[in-house]
Amino acid sequence: MIRVYNTLSRSLEPLETREEGKVGLYVCGMTVYDYCHIGHARAMMAFDVMNRYLKRAGYAVNFVRNHTDVDDKILNRARETGVSPLELSAHFIAELERDLDAVGLQRPTVEPRVSEHIPEVVAMIAELIRREHAYVAENGDVYFSIERCPGYGKLSGKRIDEQREGARVAVESAKRHPGDFALWKSEPDPADLGWEASFGRGRPGWHIECSAMAAKHLGPQFDIHGGGIDLVFPHHENEIAQSECASGLSPFARYWLHNGHLTLVDAEGSPVKMSKSLGNVVQIRDVVQRVPAEALRLLYVDTHYRSPLPYSDTKLNDSLGALDRVYVAKETVLEVIAKGGSAPLDELPESARDVHRLATGFADKLDAAMSEDFNSATAMGHFFELVRAVNRFGNDKKARAKGASALRPAAAAFDVMAEVFGVGGLAPGAYFDEAKVKRLRSQGRSVEAVDAKVAERSAARAGKDWARADALRIELEGAGIAVMDDPAGSTWRVRVDA
Repeated sequence: MIRVYNTLSRSLEPLETREEGKVGLYVCGMTVYDYCHIGHARAMMAFDVMNRYLKRAGYAVNFVRNHTDVDDKILNRARETGVSPLELSAHFIAELERDLDAVGLQRPTVEPRVSEHIPEVVAMIAELIRREHAYVAENGDVYFSIERCPGYGKLSGKRIDEQREGARVAVESAKRHPGDFALWKSEPDPADLGWEASFGRGRPGWHIECSAMAAKHLGPQFDIHGGGIDLVFPHHENEIAQSECASGLSPFARYWLHNGHLTLVDAEGSPVKMSKSLGNVVQIRDVVQRVPAEALRLLYVDTHYRSPLPYSDTKLNDSLGALDRVYVAKETVLEVIAKGGSAPLDELPESARDVHRLATGFADKLDAAMSEDFNSATAMGHFFELVRAVNRFGNDKKARAKGASALRPAAAAFDVMAEVFGVGGLAPGAYFDEAKVKRLRSQGRSVEAVDAKVAERSAARAGKDWARADALRIELEGAGIAVMDDPAGSTWRVRVDA
């Protein structure tokens, strides 16, 4: 049984879907007027892992994540750049998809765009007006009346009277209540982005867009609605209000799941604001130029999705080091199994028996952790216990010679990790090749230069010039290059601490 933390009830609840064996999942996507940064990716990664795990648990998942391509921020950026708003948003949707593909996010079932759902938005607004939950103001805007929604505030806990008391400036004369929010923004100028509607030409407000797209693709009631914790109020609160008032059905979504913030931290661990003005916005594409994408995935999933996630170069480097250990372990597993040396388990050294014990119980431990509100942090703890055991095994020559039978369950554990977390699924050689290229590039060095130095050392060894070979090894080590010698020749890797 899967249990999830429901923001609506503020408690853990069993996941009981509306249709057995199926999950309808809606997640708020990006407003596409710039490139995706690591904060955006926190939410997308959290729900990517949930989607993956729900599939592993046997559910057919109808996963909807929208693109907000109609918004004032897009209009402002379009004016600055001299392109049309929809042209701008289409460009950044393409760039977003490239970034998300690069970090291994599985595509949702549907990725609706607001601009393609204007009829649904207009119909929902018209229904709210008909039911007297919305009104057309004197300025032509259409507002939702929160006083006409008895359950308003049930997600966030904010009362209607609190919003009136908290108003610091005079309410726009168009509004009847300070908390009323725009469903439709009047735009009579045909030169500006807008659509015709019975209540006047204009464009959608932010909140109604998600309600209309969710209803179109999942129906007026569905299972899980997700997003960042910052969306609880006003966005998700307003989604609930307008959706339930338009349909007359409750609940709009049965479970509300929210991921914690990602925060930049400095060397001392103190929070640092991420902003363009400070020049410290970390974009996904910049990170994956420096490190393999799985290092970023590992950094995200090593923290429970609801917990705050501190981010720094040091933490990313720690994640990279951990990922190296994962692939050293996987390399050992595959090499030992390929050689095929096998002895009965009770005749193998303790290091082999430890691997077998941890590996055979791994899938059950992962399922137990993920079934308790998608606790990826606990699952990762079990996985790294196995990784450490494999790497101890790898240093035991006697175990390596006859331990294939002990390691076969470990190979299956790596498959499960790749399935659920998108970590550990590459061939080790491919991973280390990618890692060394990116590490050297970020340091302004080249693979070719290191290859030449390693080849020079190999030639010295072949000529039995041991002094020269040792001097070159010391020089390489000083540059952060670890050289491994075996009968087939010498290979090298870049140390994470280099």
